[in-house]
Amino acid sequence: MKIWIFSQKIDILGLFLPVWLCWLVCFWLPDTMLQQNLPLWVWVVVVMCIDVSHVWSTIFRTYLDKEEFLQHKKLLLRTPILVFLGLFLLAFFSILWFWRVMAYLALHHFIKQQYGFLMLYKIKNGEMKNSKNEQNQVENQENKIIQNNFLQFFTDQRVLYFSMLYPVFFWHFAQKRDFQWFYMGDFFQFLGNFPVIFPQNIVDSVWLFLHICYIGVILLWLCKELYFSKNKKIPWGKILWVLTTATNWFLGIVYFNADITFTLTNVVAHGIPYIILLFFYVEKKKEVKNKNLKKLKNTYIKFFFHTKNIILMLFLALLLAFLEEYCWDWLINRQKTQFFTYFLQYPSDLLTNPYIKAIFFALLAMPQVAHYIIDGYIWKNNHQNPYIKAVLFDK
Repeated sequence: MKIWIFSQKIDILGLFLPVWLCWLVCFWLPDTMLQQNLPLWVWVVVVMCIDVSHVWSTIFRTYLDKEEFLQHKKLLLRTPILVFLGLFLLAFFSILWFWRVMAYLALHHFIKQQYGFLMLYKIKNGEMKNSKNEQNQVENQENKIIQNNFLQFFTDQRVLYFSMLYPVFFWHFAQKRDFQWFYMGDFFQFLGNFPVIFPQNIVDSVWLFLHICYIGVILLWLCKELYFSKNKKIPWGKILWVLTTATNWFLGIVYFNADITFTLTNVVAHGIPYIILLFFYVEKKKEVKNKNLKKLKNTYIKFFFHTKNIILMLFLALLLAFLEEYCWDWLINRQKTQFFTYFLQYPSDLLTNPYIKAIFFALLAMPQVAHYIIDGYIWKNNHQNPYIKAVLFDK
């Protein structure tokens, strides 16, 4: 039984440590710095180099891989066109609703990615069937013990979803948060923009009670996992994934109320694991297809081969991310002029024509939304992804 997706070292250093370090930074920063706008260099490193580049990294798994492209040809050709048309209509009629739809699509995508990694851990642990059909839960002794017990409600999937949806619920119903996903007001504020009906101390007490219940659910799930693992290997990878996800969403949305902390916790926990998964898949697939590379005993040569390819992919992803954000700032925003004009001056003024502006809104946002949709298909363990099993699950 394996308890890690890649290896203990890669999982801890790549999937968990960056997120934990973000928490240390957030607790270390003084309140005066937390309340400031996102510094330019933080935006460059976190948003452009991690968030936007992880979107573009998908092309190495799809459009730039001839075999993968043919497997998903209809999806890869139709998705950008349909996404562009939908985004154009939204941007033309309402910029607020354009960003609102983008925000809720992003929320769904971020939640589903956490769920996807959880499923990878469960398959590695032997808790799920590894088949080409929809993955079905393996019946085991633990299932029978908790079948008629209240613990049946504390499944891994339910607890993971709860760990993310409760902070989102708080975001929608608590007093106004000092951050947004993309655009001011993109998430609905059902109560935050209205006077509080009840005294503030009562409201605070209710939220405190709900926070305690939230923590209690996570701890009860943890106790359940440790109890049922007493006679077998503890699935530390899965446990760390759920606990890190719960802590990250609670700290980023509920505990802290600052744009810096939300951006750090949100982007790092999403972008870095995805880049690692994608680069791992691309390089491991080459080994699966190339028997000579797979049998190569010299680890230094193999390391050099993979490292060279990863650096090239990373460079291209960063370049495309830079060009996308350059166009956003040149044509739409003009908020990062100091950074982008250091490399390349803007050749024209901001767009003013609403029709042309809506076209570029749709064009520039299309890679991100297309990534959301395509991602829902290319990681499924089915006949359209014949290498998933060999790359991620086979020894």
